[in-house]
Amino acid sequence: MGDCPEYRVRLFMSVDLVGSTAFKAKHRDRREGNEPYPVWLNRTRSFYRQFPQILSERYGGYLGAFEGHASFADRSPKVWKTIGDEIIFCIRITCLEHLACCLLAFTKALSAYGELINDQEPELDVKGSAWVASFPAPNATVASASRLSLEPSSSIVGDQLGEDDEKRADVTPGDYDFLGKQIDTGFRISKFAQRHELALSIDLVWLLTLLKHLNLIDFQFTYRGKEVLKGVIAGVPYPVITVQTERSVARRELDALERAVAGISFAEHIGLRNYTHMFMMQNDIEIPIIALHRETYSRDELPQCYKDLEAAWDIGEKEDAERQKSNQEAGQFIDPLPASNQTVEGPENIDEINIAIDKLVDKFWSKGPI
Repeated sequence: MGDCPEYRVRLFMSVDLVGSTAFKAKHRDRREGNEPYPVWLNRTRSFYRQFPQILSERYGGYLGAFEGHASFADRSPKVWKTIGDEIIFCIRITCLEHLACCLLAFTKALSAYGELINDQEPELDVKGSAWVASFPAPNATVASASRLSLEPSSSIVGDQLGEDDEKRADVTPGDYDFLGKQIDTGFRISKFAQRHELALSIDLVWLLTLLKHLNLIDFQFTYRGKEVLKGVIAGVPYPVITVQTERSVARRELDALERAVAGISFAEHIGLRNYTHMFMMQNDIEIPIIALHRETYSRDELPQCYKDLEAAWDIGEKEDAERQKSNQEAGQFIDPLPASNQTVEGPENIDEINIAIDKLVDKFWSKGPI
């Protein structure tokens, strides 16, 4: 079983190709030149290939701006899975500077790819959402069924994974599945994503307001009210909070005028941080613990759900050790097998075995009833 896995926070970022369904229906037979595939398929294939490349490039471009960047230089977001016209990235966050680098790279990748696809097809665009989840509690890492089909000797689906597997999942998330309430919430909040606004989970907002306070990012937050999300915090309305990602100067100016007319301003980050903190405390939402590169957090700061898992894990370790000890002690009462250099005389075929058994039965019953 091994030691309980370390506490860790993973960042998930989703990008979706906007307008793809209508585009497929409208251009289902359209081809360019001698291309064997229709345009809609080529655009989707390019999306799968180009967006991860752009994200990786933007990540590398921001690295030098952050203290301690050498420690997370090789920790760019990796593709976790694709669902239709959606790509979901995942990476374990090592420090607050790393988190800032990932989110800045992602928002810039949305802008860069949006411009690229708009030049090719004005009907297409991209939108994104992002959330965080803590492991190994309250969420869980499990071996991917597709991975197990290739590696039948690995842990079965549903097994509790140890630290070695968690480390592999940190850098190669595609080999694993992630389950839990924060993962479910992340998929739910994606419906609030817009071409010009990145949808965020409330716990990620709490972290990003701290990054803004530390001048690590310069995001503009918008509070859009609350909405009930199916299966999230027992039906309590969930805060809808976004970050502006509008790349067009003209559309940003129009948005500013619309906000002035409607009386909607960007949320002040200190007040937003206090609000999200109180909301999480009242609704038992785990507060993610991530420190600056030059700092560390104490064990006392870790979420209670992780401490509970660690305690249960220790009990399981002790039970396994006692079970193994009992098995070893029981083995001492079993006669050892004959050494390989010894010969054991006995019947050589099945007839001799049957005769021997008959003699033993006759001998037993000749003694009379017991």
